[in-house]
Amino acid sequence: MNRFDQLKREFDLLQRSCEDFLEDPNEFEFYIETAILRIWNANGRYSEDYAAAVEAISGKRRTPVQITQAMLDSVEPSEASKIPSFFARMVADDFASGGRRTKSFIGDLKSLLAGAAFINGDFTIEESNALSAELKKMMMYSISQGVKVDYSTGRIRERITPLKEDSYVSPETQAAVGAELIFEALNRDFLRPGGKANGGYGRSGASGADGPDGSGAGDAGSGRDGGGDAEGDETERTTNEAQQIKSQVEIKEDTRTMEELLEELDALVGLTSIKEDIRSLMNFITITKLRQERGLNVPAISYHLVFTGNPGTGKTTVARLVAGLYHRIGILPKGQLVEADRSQLVAGYTGQTALKTMDVINQAMGGVLFIDEAYALVNDDQDSFGKEAIETILKAMEDHRDELVVIVAGYTELMHKFIESNPGFRSRFSKYFEFPDYTGDQLLEIFKTFCAKNGYHLTEEAETYLLLQFNEMYEHRDSHFGNGRTARNVFEKAIHQQANRLAGVVDPSEDAKAGGAGDADGAAAESDSAVDAVGDADGAAAESAPGDAAQPSPDILVTDEQLQELTKADLEAAIEAENRKIEI
Repeated sequence: MNRFDQLKREFDLLQRSCEDFLEDPNEFEFYIETAILRIWNANGRYSEDYAAAVEAISGKRRTPVQITQAMLDSVEPSEASKIPSFFARMVADDFASGGRRTKSFIGDLKSLLAGAAFINGDFTIEESNALSAELKKMMMYSISQGVKVDYSTGRIRERITPLKEDSYVSPETQAAVGAELIFEALNRDFLRPGGKANGGYGRSGASGADGPDGSGAGDAGSGRDGGGDAEGDETERTTNEAQQIKSQVEIKEDTRTMEELLEELDALVGLTSIKEDIRSLMNFITITKLRQERGLNVPAISYHLVFTGNPGTGKTTVARLVAGLYHRIGILPKGQLVEADRSQLVAGYTGQTALKTMDVINQAMGGVLFIDEAYALVNDDQDSFGKEAIETILKAMEDHRDELVVIVAGYTELMHKFIESNPGFRSRFSKYFEFPDYTGDQLLEIFKTFCAKNGYHLTEEAETYLLLQFNEMYEHRDSHFGNGRTARNVFEKAIHQQANRLAGVVDPSEDAKAGGAGDADGAAAESDSAVDAVGDADGAAAESAPGDAAQPSPDILVTDEQLQELTKADLEAAIEAENRKIEI
């Protein structure tokens, strides 16, 4: 069995596993193709094996231009964040019946997507990151709905390979396809369902399938255009020039006062040196502006910053506060923060990357563009797409000095190499902020913040045990140490363990299940909002959503104190699960 037949076999098996939840047979194909396209797009290149893989799954032949456009469209925020409706129905059924279909589906999904990533003979770090992001999205949705799924994807990285150059089309072919994409955008001839420019696989006349949101419109990543006559739900976003393709995200001005922003900064756990450096920078800017107002000489000052340190140390949270402070002190007109990484900036063809990067820059205009893992933009000397993104960013920094600030972040050593790789960076980034790892005491403080925000507290024995474990993790930390993420992960696992423990003393009657067990499970659901006081957007700051306090049911033998208390046993199970990084 060749790799394309194997991919089709896994696709068919996975589809059969969720047949009970499919209201439209095309819905599953729609989701899988879109997810695969996102993973392929991570490398920013096109392989002829992609067309063969699409044909194996769907039976439809697609051109390089059609597949490439679909790859680009599939990573738009509105597409990448969608949860397919059949999966939502599966999760709801699992919550009601206590089944395990969700866990099994995600495990099989991982195998299918990994096979698609390997289809042309390589599995790069970029593809690994995209695959992990897709799985985590599905797993975190499950957890938010009260269905327990462990979401570690660490073992995926063990299969990473170097990029296989000869498995992709030549640079000349890529450039030709890129030119055709731009031509299509300029001439508004590539209709995309759902009202967006450029239709994923073009106007083949194939029947359109409903999107995951039930809108009746096909999706760019699905390959179904919903018909070629632009009727019904299909609309076209007018574009006179390719440079006018902009995000429709509404940018709101940061309304927090200077005092509120500084209070939030001070409330962050640890980061003493960072807080001092930020205040020192604000003082310097204040005095510089005062000298300028009085006609005195002022030194040349760059407001662009470099944040270095390990993941989970609060870099994104601090960047968001800096954006607000810059706004309040008069450096920026709006003060919003727009986050991006390589996947949001780099496209697959010459000329398209500049458009994609400018789209993100336009969102950040008036505020801060925060580029996480910025060193990924410079994979090697042959990475023309990363260089194109960098040159576009540098030009925007020069052309919009009063409207745009760029903060780049990542591992310390890699970020220093990144800045040194381009003279333009060396001249614009002169301020470095080093974010230290959290100590055991600080991790405990972060954990207790999660508890306070969600209505939990530790027993004395549990607190002593947890401090010992966090100290042990800190003393033996390596490059994979999660910092604030670790505290969050342990908290989430602990409240799930508490729910499992208390479920044993809950009356199993239907009335009791409806009145109380759901509340216990709901207490473990994760919120989309960030805990700004303790972590960063890439994981250190996620919080669990507190449910409304339920009235005690006479059928439930659990006290309010038990519902709020985390014991040593809960923490032991949580620490064990975190240390083992339980796979799905």
